[in-house]
Amino acid sequence: MANLISVTVYGSNQNDWNKTSGVVLAFPTQGILLETISPAVSYSGVACNTAVKLLPYGPSPIQPVYYTSATVASLITLANA
Repeated sequence: MANLISVTVYGSNQNDWNKTSGVVLAFPTQGILLETISPAVSYSGVACNTAVKLLPYGPSPIQPVYYTSATVASLITLANA
């Protein structure tokens, strides 16, 4: 099982990053929640199918959300590799 997965992100917290190629971020497999976005939402001109939510840790209640075109199934496959 992988400790981190690399995900191409196009926006976060309902903000479009305006990067058509996205930004590759690494997320811990034990500290995220994956949710399907239906219907897909467009960020940076890309249809984003999944919201990656970081689970709160420490005293911070903030739960950032990142948007990716990858499907939940493909991200679970990466996490289980």
